[in-house]
This record gives sequence, C-alpha cells and structure tokens, in this order.
Amino acid sequence: MLASLPVLPLRPADRIDIVPADYVGKAIVSIHQKDAPAYPRYHLSSGTGSQTYRELTDALAQAGGSRPTYLPSLGGPFSGTMNWLSHKKNNLGRGASLLKVFWPYLVWNTVFDNSRVVEELGGEAPAKFSSYAHPLLKFSRENKFRYPAKPWPLENASVKYAGGGTGA
Repeated sequence: MLASLPVLPLRPADRIDIVPADYVGKAIVSIHQKDAPAYPRYHLSSGTGSQTYRELTDALAQAGGSRPTYLPSLGGPFSGTMNWLSHKKNNLGRGASLLKVFWPYLVWNTVFDNSRVVEELGGEAPAKFSSYAHPLLKFSRENKFRYPAKPWPLENASVKYAGGGTGA
C-alpha cells in the first residue's frame, strides 16, 4: 500500500532494516549446524546495509514507479487513522490492522548490527532490498498479494504422510 501513495508520512533519510527470507534461512541453518557458534546471539538483519526510504523509493521510481513526496509531519495523523480503521470489519480494516502492527518498525529508524551473522557466513551480507523490491511488488500485485500455491504433483501421490495415508 505504501508503494502506491503519492505522499509518505515518513522521514526520507530514515533507514528500514529489511532482510531477505532466503538469507535468514541460510543463516539459521548455517549457525545451527556449527559445533560451536562463535556467539550466543545473532541479529538476522540487513545491518549497515539497511537502506533509506529515499533509496528505496528512488529504486522503485527507476523501475517505472512514481517518486513520492515525504511529509513526516503526517505520521501522527496517519497512525491515528490506521488505528481507527483497524476496528472496521472489512478489507480496509484488515489492511489497517496489519499496518498498525508494522507502523512502529517503519518509524523507529532502528538498524540492528548483523556483523556476527555476516562473519559466520564468511563475509556474505544480505541482498539490498532495492535489488528485488520492484520484482517483489510486481509479483505481489499480479497475484493480488497471495502466493499462487499449486497442488502437489500426482507423480508423488504414493508418498506416505504422517497420518498413514497417501497424497492421492
């Protein structure tokens, strides 16, 4: 939704810590398979590679989107409107409820230190969000923000499931 707004109630220089799921999965598997991880805890984040809202909207604009105007002074009224709408029992209310949950993460300008994870992965840092933001947005819009699940292939119908039945 935010990608389609002509005005964003955000500060353009704030950074947002978005990390790709495949990187998170790789890090979890890699660290859990170690005999002795080097640290007791890790931040699965984009760390210093986190990008600003301006960097993200510029990347989307270069891919054919529009460049929004930033009006951070609208943050309070925007948050209040999302809180009010979240009580509605319709699609708008459900969308507002999601935004209400994530709003603090959008305005806190917090970036976590991911140097331990990068170290454990031999120096591999997560991909920058701008490198895949437009294809992800396009995919999401084309599929109405739902993952197009496909049925299990019939050639695997004889596979036994935990309940004792088969996939057929």
